[in-house]
Amino acid sequence: MVQGTTMATEIRHAPKTRRYVRVHGPFDADHLDSPRTAVLVYDLNLGGGFVNFGDEHGPAGATLRLRIDLPREGPIMVNAEAVYRAKTGVAVRFVDMDRDSASRLARTIDSMTELGL
Repeated sequence: MVQGTTMATEIRHAPKTRRYVRVHGPFDADHLDSPRTAVLVYDLNLGGGFVNFGDEHGPAGATLRLRIDLPREGPIMVNAEAVYRAKTGVAVRFVDMDRDSASRLARTIDSMTELGL
């Protein structure tokens, strides 16, 4: 700790640990692998998000194909890999996202962040 500072001051000025800006959601989406399932995506960002499967435990596999409905931008298709699992879903990282989908997702995040959503 720097002399003359408090722990709270140091924490406030510490660098952010999140790599991407995220928006809470939820966003309507579909898990496209068998069986096709309607899901909700939370904490959406350019790197991934949390896929909520509701009462189901989510897929057993490590990879998922998702169709995410973005407000004003329409649906995007993404490939994702599971980072960790929780009772209601799976935290995922997007892999091999095409340029158009990434641009549309970035615009959505920017506009929702500007609106404070």
